[in-house]
Amino acid sequence: MCFTIEIHLTRKTIENRFSVDTSALYDFDFNYFYKAFTNPMIPVIDQHEPGQSKLSQWGLIPSWVQDHPAAERIRKGTYNARSESLSEKPSFRESFRKGRCLVIAHGFFEWQLVNGTRIPWYIRLKNNEPFAFAGLCDRWSDPESGELQHTFTIITTAANPLLEKIHNTKKRMPVILRPEDEKKWISEGVAAEEAGKLLVPLEESELHAHTVSQRISAKDVRADDPALISPHSYPVSGSLF
Repeated sequence: MCFTIEIHLTRKTIENRFSVDTSALYDFDFNYFYKAFTNPMIPVIDQHEPGQSKLSQWGLIPSWVQDHPAAERIRKGTYNARSESLSEKPSFRESFRKGRCLVIAHGFFEWQLVNGTRIPWYIRLKNNEPFAFAGLCDRWSDPESGELQHTFTIITTAANPLLEKIHNTKKRMPVILRPEDEKKWISEGVAAEEAGKLLVPLEESELHAHTVSQRISAKDVRADDPALISPHSYPVSGSLF
């Protein structure tokens, strides 16, 4: 699964990497720590405006949801979407057809269970470049306030060998798209069945991973603290190899 990500980037970096307008990110705080359960606003690029990066709220609310209580209830189960069942789940089926998006990031965190202790790991690309998670997005209009909410979910797949060792309970990982597949994923001219072929685990040779401090789980953790992604060693054996 993927519930915690890192986006310590700049607008210029995003513009250069994804060739998009980032004016909508003018007030965005690029930090080291975003947790899905707080429903943060995250930079995405969607099918409808592929030349723009905009902010969308983590936790997908399908457009057909009738009221606010139902929206909040459904969102708790849509922070991630399993790649294997996108065409079957009512919450994701329509977005898979015409609401695919890129979720911009620089890294993510997973927890490994070792002798009853949960050890946090930070994972990024070996080349230290920004990347895009495969995501789905939708627009929901709150019938009470009339507010239009843009929301998204991150797609997960079976873990590669590295993430199997790290995320050793669920053995899942987020789908990180190869740069050459990003435009295809959000192309309105590509059918869902064809786009679904891109939802595969990135090779472990492309990834770097190291353990970080359990401080990341503290209630008073500061999202702008660079120490959150600094290497930290633990006195437990067999943590990875």
